[in-house]
Amino acid sequence: MADEMDITARLSLAQWHLTRSDQLRLGLIGRAGGILSANALVITGVVLISGFNSSPISPIIGALTLVSLAATTYSTISAIGVFTGSRFIPEVSIGYEDRIPIAFSYSDTISKISSAKDFHHTFTTQTTAEILDAAALELWRCICVHHARTKKLGSATRWMLISAATLIAAAAARIFLGIF
Repeated sequence: MADEMDITARLSLAQWHLTRSDQLRLGLIGRAGGILSANALVITGVVLISGFNSSPISPIIGALTLVSLAATTYSTISAIGVFTGSRFIPEVSIGYEDRIPIAFSYSDTISKISSAKDFHHTFTTQTTAEILDAAALELWRCICVHHARTKKLGSATRWMLISAATLIAAAAARIFLGIF
């Protein structure tokens, strides 16, 4: 009975971590949304600088605005990757193909179990240890996906900062060339 309590306590801890993982995911998604908004502002700035008047644009301003747009595009792609997660999710569970994390990973459950009757049987006959194994596998997947999303968010942030810096440089060049 003491071992069962230990497994139950571990299962409770896994549940806490899975809940925390969901909160972390939402935080990353919110930050990625902020980066997308900043990218929209940079694009607006590029349009304003490029089309400020009908006179031709100098090659310096044109090059800076193109660099800014390219960096914004890469930042946007990286930020969208935070929303969609990683395309390498199946690789995360290598070595666990025989285990089905019932009620933790819905996509795996649907791909391995074909009917409500099979699901009910599999779900109700699991031992606490098997449930803990499934929770641990899902927690591992969440950790890997969070890591991938964090890397994408870092990339999106760096490219957004590059795009903003080149936008500022283009604005400065526009002012400098307009004055002189």
